[in-house]
Amino acid sequence: MMNGDLVDKKYPRRLLCVAIILLLGIGIGIFFIVNSKAEPILIESPNDVFDEESFQDVSAADRLAIIDESELATDGISDSEQDLDEQGSAAASHIDGFIALNQSPELATGCEITSLTALLNYYSFGADKCDLADNYLDKGPVGTTDPRVAFVGNPRDGSSFGCYAPVIVTTANSYLLAQGSAKRAEDISGTSFSDLFSYINAGTPVIVWGTRYCEVGYYSVTWEVSGGSFTWFTPEHCMVLVGYDTSSNLVSVADPLVGAIVSYDRDVFESRYNDLNQQAVIIQ
Repeated sequence: MMNGDLVDKKYPRRLLCVAIILLLGIGIGIFFIVNSKAEPILIESPNDVFDEESFQDVSAADRLAIIDESELATDGISDSEQDLDEQGSAAASHIDGFIALNQSPELATGCEITSLTALLNYYSFGADKCDLADNYLDKGPVGTTDPRVAFVGNPRDGSSFGCYAPVIVTTANSYLLAQGSAKRAEDISGTSFSDLFSYINAGTPVIVWGTRYCEVGYYSVTWEVSGGSFTWFTPEHCMVLVGYDTSSNLVSVADPLVGAIVSYDRDVFESRYNDLNQQAVIIQ
């Protein structure tokens, strides 16, 4: 047998061996890739990265900065903590001891009466939101009732609308009179938002009207009432203003939708307050 013949016969065998080695290497590589564990990527939720600068970049529902109620509890129900700026003016103030109430599940559209209940209880009356809604709140049918005169519908009904400041004042004073109290509710509607801060400085919470989660509102359905027509502004909502901080540009409110003290951007909240015609109520 000639050397050339030996080379020709051994060459294919060598190629086969190389191919087998390559295939084994590729297979082992694929095995480790498939069975290895990748490092997890942590994606933070909007609430995890919430701060003043990112406030406008998150959705309306994520604008809630819930404050731990335990940090708010104090011995005096009428105390207000204040921080002063360099000029000696109040830069921040928060009313301590205010306990927020949740309108759900009993009062689907009862943000106004729930806010009033929380305010009455701040003054140690022990009011019940359902008792106020059923026995003290004036109500009228949807489609004919003026919300400045009575609640449109029933706060127990999810398809109802709501009411405005004069109705809450009447409800509050009916309750206060029945309790033999000298305190009275007062309609301070028309007060500029910044002027409401003086009430907070004095330890006086303020019921205010705005929109749900500070969403952009709009005029929706119109119906006839005594003396003309009325167009509802939605999504109307009622809360209790209990604090502000000019350095962070935040305000704190007892929001009955969540049953807690929450914070909103001051400029956004003021805009919604103005949209609802600067409605505000206090008790003193």
